[in-house]
Amino acid sequence: MTVPLRVWLLSDGVPGHVNQARGLVRRIAAVQEVDCQEFIVPMRLPFLRPLLRSAQNNRRSWAHQLARWIYKSWPHVDEDPELIISAGGKTSFINALLAQQLGSTNFFMGSLRGLDAELFSAVFTLQPLENPSGSALKNNIVMPILPSNNDPDAGREEAQNLRRRYSGYVFGAVLLGGDGSGYRYKDRDWEQLATAMNLLSQEQKVIWLLTTSRRTGKRAEAVLQGLLNRKTLADVVWFAEHPRNRNAMFLQAADFVLCGEDSMSMVHEALAADAKVVTLSPKFAKPPARYADKIKRLYEAGYLQCCSISALGALQVSAVCNTRAHQPHDWRGVIERSLKPLLEGIREADNLDES
Repeated sequence: MTVPLRVWLLSDGVPGHVNQARGLVRRIAAVQEVDCQEFIVPMRLPFLRPLLRSAQNNRRSWAHQLARWIYKSWPHVDEDPELIISAGGKTSFINALLAQQLGSTNFFMGSLRGLDAELFSAVFTLQPLENPSGSALKNNIVMPILPSNNDPDAGREEAQNLRRRYSGYVFGAVLLGGDGSGYRYKDRDWEQLATAMNLLSQEQKVIWLLTTSRRTGKRAEAVLQGLLNRKTLADVVWFAEHPRNRNAMFLQAADFVLCGEDSMSMVHEALAADAKVVTLSPKFAKPPARYADKIKRLYEAGYLQCCSISALGALQVSAVCNTRAHQPHDWRGVIERSLKPLLEGIREADNLDES
């Protein structure tokens, strides 16, 4: 009988970060059984991060003591973990120090922001990382998309029932973000979006599953509510009025997905559901270079298409409406194949320690 891999998941309390880490644990669990414990490790003195970074990079003996002061809590259980996992910059320091203290393998997901990559067994990113010399990092695992923690069967039955109610229609899910990541929305953008959705419904028999989010805001929701043809909305979440998450069902039901390009987490959530994704951008779209590069890579790899809101009315739905017929990208297999040698190395090291 195989003993489950003992895993600690460190959380900074940010839902997007912890869900990324949980998604990686889910992919590990597809390779071998895991026993995962989660620990919330918020910082109480984040302004000391530069000092802690310098101490860890230079392997100062007092880095551990400094970190115990900076973090509000410090995980401790009777049995040490074999693997430590976290996502989000604020968890990177404690991840590295715990691994050093306990002799554990450690995985980190995200940007290192100057922290030495050699403090981690593996660093999982969407873009290749380089050493200061310009050579590729040997412990960098480049993922095609962010792993999802969603249950692939969640919402399936409800989605099937909804599709039967609207037989003969094309289902489009719309996941809306708002201002952020260099994207700025004006009333005109929301007006154009509503007009385009109405036009696509009229001319191409599209029925919509629409959700706004925390960043969309009441003003944008009011514009959309005033202009959208409500008969074309099979289901809708106005987040400012009644915050809830219907994304799992929406993505199960949709033939294609329109997703605000400003929300990388929603884009990857849709991609992880094997949906055909079209990202939407407002007139003012000036994302940082790293963010724009991530979108560009996803486009070049064939994961998504990009469309400005002003051009949405001309979208040919038939060109993106083949979710159930297209061959999904094997992002799960790519990640799992990269994990296997790392996980085998953990158990080989454990066997050597026991012998």
